[in-house]
Amino acid sequence: MKGVAAREFDYLFIGAWRSLVAHQFWVLEVAGSNPVAPTMEDRKRDHVRICLEEEVESGDAGLGGYRLRGESFPELALEDVETSIEFLGRKLSFPFLISPMTGGLGEGRQLNHELAGAAQSRRIGFALGSMRPAVEDEKYFSEFNVRDVCPDVALLGNISAWQLRDDEFAGALLKLADKLRLDGLYVHVNASQELVQPEGEREFAGALDAVCRLAAWSPVPVLLKEVGAGLSTSHLERLLDAGIAGIDAAGRGGTSFEKVEALRQRDTASRRLGEELADWGIPTVDAIANLRARLDARPDSDAPSPILIGSGGVRTARDAAVALALGADLVAAASPVLKAADKGRQELLEYLDYLHEGLRAYMLLTGSRTLSQLKGKARP
Repeated sequence: MKGVAAREFDYLFIGAWRSLVAHQFWVLEVAGSNPVAPTMEDRKRDHVRICLEEEVESGDAGLGGYRLRGESFPELALEDVETSIEFLGRKLSFPFLISPMTGGLGEGRQLNHELAGAAQSRRIGFALGSMRPAVEDEKYFSEFNVRDVCPDVALLGNISAWQLRDDEFAGALLKLADKLRLDGLYVHVNASQELVQPEGEREFAGALDAVCRLAAWSPVPVLLKEVGAGLSTSHLERLLDAGIAGIDAAGRGGTSFEKVEALRQRDTASRRLGEELADWGIPTVDAIANLRARLDARPDSDAPSPILIGSGGVRTARDAAVALALGADLVAAASPVLKAADKGRQELLEYLDYLHEGLRAYMLLTGSRTLSQLKGKARP
């Protein structure tokens, strides 16, 4: 196995620190048996370990229930199919974004840097995990400081909506975003996950106002995303009017963080709740369709149209093609990227190449020279 010094990032970058995360869900006090609440690092490591080792997908995203409408005479050469797209001022080779995964593991530069390197190699988008650790403690800065690894990539940060109610925190977040040279910033909402998380949030009032304030203040575009429950809100118009530049549907059918948190729980009642809430939310296809309809119904304006990202159970090139045909502008995924990366750089790059080439194939087979021509070519 080649060492880290090779820096061609030709090694099993997750395997290098995986022993770090093989620990108990809770740390026990030396002097007794009372559980001590896990640290943020514990939680981040638990999340990665559980997603790699346990079955945590839930529900049906609905993507398999749609067929792409074929064209027996495509009248195209494969090389004529154009998959590139502009996203946050960067050109992507195809409309794919590595979804937010992690940060604050305490293992230094590795994971985010290696994912960023793969994104640079294949010219796709990349979103960092929650930046809260780096906002609160500068020792985590290096884990998020990936711009030099991916100078040409659309790079997004990520933060929980619940933290934004603290204006001082929000100000520090924007300073960090500038320091990290981000192109955009995800704000995620995940109330169902928080309710199951042992150390999760229980007070949710005020977050809507806080997100709207951030969208108005932020010098970089702010995008809103769910975490596997499908974005659904009666406040969409207000959020868009405040300046939200994009929406990630993040529907049910992929990784269930309610399941992940249930596996971290020692409390039986909370674990049962997590198992039940694993079925909470809107399937990806419904979330995409609902959001697309609402975005298209907005009055014309001089402002750029909000971006719609389809995620939640996107695993194959066919899934990606269906999501795009249903109205998503880009697609995103985390779990299959993490699992490919766990097997090494080559496996990860091969997975990304498969998605790209597979999408081109489905576009040709539907007679779609461009991504806009693929729209509307999926039927139940």
